[in-house]
Amino acid sequence: AGDHAHLDAGVPGRGDGRPGLRARRIDDADDGEQRQLVQLIQQIRRRVERLRVEVLAGEGQHAHPLRRQPLVLLGRNLLDRQIVDLHGNKVVRVNDLRLAEFDSALRLTGVDVSQQALLRRLGLEKSLGRLLRLLRRSLPEKTIPWNFVAPLEVQRSDLKLTVTASQLSELHPTDIADIIEQMEPQHRERILDILGTFTAAESLSEIEPGKQADVIEDLSETRVSNLLEAMPPDEATDILALLPRDKAERLLNIMGVREAGIIRELLGYEEDTAGGRMTPEFLSVPSSYTARETMRYLRENAPGAETLYYVYVEDNEGRLKGVVSLRDLLRSSQEEAVEEFMHRDVISANVAEDQESVADTMSRYNFLALPVVDDDNIIKGIITVDDMIDVLREEAIEDLSHLGGLELQEPGAAPSLRTRLPSILITLLGGLAAALLVSAFEQRLIPYISLVFFIPLVLRASQDIGIVSQAVVLEEIGGKEPGAREIARLVWKEMRVVLLISLGLAVLVGVVAALWEDYARFGLTVALTLFTTVVLGTAVGICIPLISRRVKGELRYTQARF
Repeated sequence: AGDHAHLDAGVPGRGDGRPGLRARRIDDADDGEQRQLVQLIQQIRRRVERLRVEVLAGEGQHAHPLRRQPLVLLGRNLLDRQIVDLHGNKVVRVNDLRLAEFDSALRLTGVDVSQQALLRRLGLEKSLGRLLRLLRRSLPEKTIPWNFVAPLEVQRSDLKLTVTASQLSELHPTDIADIIEQMEPQHRERILDILGTFTAAESLSEIEPGKQADVIEDLSETRVSNLLEAMPPDEATDILALLPRDKAERLLNIMGVREAGIIRELLGYEEDTAGGRMTPEFLSVPSSYTARETMRYLRENAPGAETLYYVYVEDNEGRLKGVVSLRDLLRSSQEEAVEEFMHRDVISANVAEDQESVADTMSRYNFLALPVVDDDNIIKGIITVDDMIDVLREEAIEDLSHLGGLELQEPGAAPSLRTRLPSILITLLGGLAAALLVSAFEQRLIPYISLVFFIPLVLRASQDIGIVSQAVVLEEIGGKEPGAREIARLVWKEMRVVLLISLGLAVLVGVVAALWEDYARFGLTVALTLFTTVVLGTAVGICIPLISRRVKGELRYTQARF
């Protein structure tokens, strides 16, 4: 496999006449064994490019045939190529191979994917190894047994992909999605092709939204439409929303009429609203149904429902009238009408309601699902708790982005520049204004030039404490619209803490300044300046975002650095 290949070469048993397996490192052997092993390596070097090895999986000293696979050229088809680690559920690069002799034949027992293996092949293992030992560090070896390995591709027309559907079907769709995300584009399509439509659809829906469009680009439109039809409508809608309008329209035209109609309706809602998050796959029954009829309805329609925890009760015009849980159905009399034991005070969300508000409602009442209704109280769908977990994560990232004056998920250089430029310009203008203010008192500051030494400390303390206080207040408010009384209570609660911190800092810095200049009035001046600046800066930092929340759009988020 190379000049410095790490080979576990087999050595016959100790005089018992039986072939055995004994893996040894070259640097662990004595001089005689080293010469034998070096000769063996030289022989392998001459033969490895033409050597066809029947790949046999095995572990440790009990290597034995577990499965037979097509013939593979080791140096050409495995070394320096990507493989799927079926044990770790990821794509890795083969840096070296482990071979062992068993029953007078060379067997491939595993692949080495560690950095140490790559250094070994480059001839740098010993020199860097000494350096790492001096630093008391080491590069761990990472060998994957062959039965946990599936090569992605070999350079033969009749052997393109050796990852089998049976191997991938044992993995969770989320793990398959992780593997697909790490693959090169030319391999993604092949992985999805060998999966069943349902498994491929589940895996595609678990891929990160930013990469779903890239994966779809590698597939034919017919294949994509089949996968979208197999997905829940809300997940298919999320994927289509990432695509260009013309391509999304072509995919919808290929799909079935019913599925395309549902997705078109969902696409009509804003992405960050309850309508954009809901799924139309819910269970509802007329109020005239009995418990027995409802249970029969559940058994017949359970496969197509998003959740079975709640059954919603509608009147004759489809308006939401009540809700019953599965527990209610099991505890009630079989002939009793659901109208008699349903919960009439139903908490629901409007299709236009903000997703963060919906998440707060579900968190407050510990709901597993929440019905979504239109202005006429007609139920349009439900939002499940797993969707709200994603919402809370997205909202947290968005709040952090706006608080820092940037986007943590910026799609490119131009949007990134547009997002950051306003805050940078305001920071620049603020610094210039501070410089002009100081220069206006230049003549008065010259006799007290030591005051200038403390200006960075005062400004930095005001900024840091103000950012923390602003974050605390915004976290308390969340996505709610509190009244003036609640806002005043929150501001006073935070300002009390700031007053105590400012007073402590002022006393500490004032003492240091007084000792610095050996002048008590100098220390008092610095202390009062620090206390006043921190308190006023924090008050302004809290009030500006609270006022700007009344503004719609992105301006409602005021960045901390302002």
